[in-house]
Amino acid sequence: MHGEQLQFGDDEHAIALQRTWDRALHVLASRVNKLTLESYIRPIRPLAFRDQEFTLGVASPFAREWLDKRYRALIASAIESVVGCPIDVRFQVLSIEDRPVQTEASSVQPDGPKIPRNSSSKQSSGRRCASNQSVPGLPLIDRYTFDNFVVGKTNRLAQASAVAVANSPGSIYNPLFLYGGPGLGKTHILHAIGHAAQEANPEARVALIDGETFTCQFVASLRERKTEEFRRKFRSVDIWLIDDVQFIAGKEATKEEFFHTFNALYQSGKQIVIASDRSPREMRAMDERIRSRFECGLVADITPPELETRMAILDRRCSVEEWEVPQEVIYYIASMIRSNIRALEGALTKLIAYSSIMRSPISVDLVQSVLGDYLIEKPLPGQMRKGISLEIILAAVAEQFKTTTEVLRGQRRDRPAVTARQLAMYLCREMTGTCLAQIGATLGGRDHTTIQRGIARIESQLKIDAGLQTALQETRNRLDR
Repeated sequence: MHGEQLQFGDDEHAIALQRTWDRALHVLASRVNKLTLESYIRPIRPLAFRDQEFTLGVASPFAREWLDKRYRALIASAIESVVGCPIDVRFQVLSIEDRPVQTEASSVQPDGPKIPRNSSSKQSSGRRCASNQSVPGLPLIDRYTFDNFVVGKTNRLAQASAVAVANSPGSIYNPLFLYGGPGLGKTHILHAIGHAAQEANPEARVALIDGETFTCQFVASLRERKTEEFRRKFRSVDIWLIDDVQFIAGKEATKEEFFHTFNALYQSGKQIVIASDRSPREMRAMDERIRSRFECGLVADITPPELETRMAILDRRCSVEEWEVPQEVIYYIASMIRSNIRALEGALTKLIAYSSIMRSPISVDLVQSVLGDYLIEKPLPGQMRKGISLEIILAAVAEQFKTTTEVLRGQRRDRPAVTARQLAMYLCREMTGTCLAQIGATLGGRDHTTIQRGIARIESQLKIDAGLQTALQETRNRLDR
């Protein structure tokens, strides 16, 4: 096939192109796990092969970026093994009207079974609804997938265990118990497990429900004398995902029914995943027998994300939605909203909406004007103090570290100088709310990304360095005099 110019529009060439990709898929099936193959690689559409460049169509900008970073070389290698010559791979985002019409000939995989060709999310959802109409619970939210979940230090265990559960339900980490404060991604992970499990097995009966809905449905079944029907529905699912389980605490009849449903599913090898705002040991209103069952699998906590992860969450949302937002604005929002991802994304969405409607350029000034106290969290103690200038902060830091403001503004790279300079960046931001560019200008003309990295470094070190914590507090004390 070396040198052929293949693209859609010519049926014969289109079929040859599809068969080439089908053979490459067969190669890839032995090199990646099933979840990755079915969720990310199989939906790809071959578009063209010319001048040793193989163009592949993907569904979204995020899919293009994700595949390009993680699987480009592997996909290129698989195609090279089929065509017999070196090739380069390029990913192109498809619009609905650009998607090729699949023929029977183009959907045949020569070296294996037929590959499903119509796997758009809409059609996939339709198949799931058709085959799972009797499954109780809530619908899965389309955008809550592993694809859209940003992994950081504070949620890595929860995400990795959830992926393992989705790959092999009922055989590992059963039950899986996730806990953490509101808005940290527990619900996202539950939906992602449901999506991944149904992608891998469309016939799987996945039931996602929260504690309040479970209680309401159980009470309704008592009132209507349909408890047997209620039990039959919940005890016949393959994967049971329970959100906000703490809601049933203190409700004796509901707890009893929950306990027996849990036991029935667990003993039959069905997967159970539970999410709560507190750990099993903290759920004092739950019976000991229930708490002990929660702890018999894997318990994973999710804590508020660090600054880098908060920024990555906003960057990911911008990528998916194709929003162009200055990095300084991303940093500003991420630095001010620390504990709730929903508030973080909500602030960004409101900012974009306001900018679009009012035709105002997106900037830190616009963030301060539009979001204000509505979404931005209250400053931490010591933040935004009146009467404290950048110059006063530099002088206090220089005094604390027994150096000079000229050193803070200069280029010295020894460790004491760098630490003092970065602490000055941190305090300038914390106590004045000044934009990064202005802080950089005060500190010797440094750009905003240097200031951003310096602040992030101090935030990270403060968690583990007692000496730095002391220096920070003593510098604040100097500024309070």
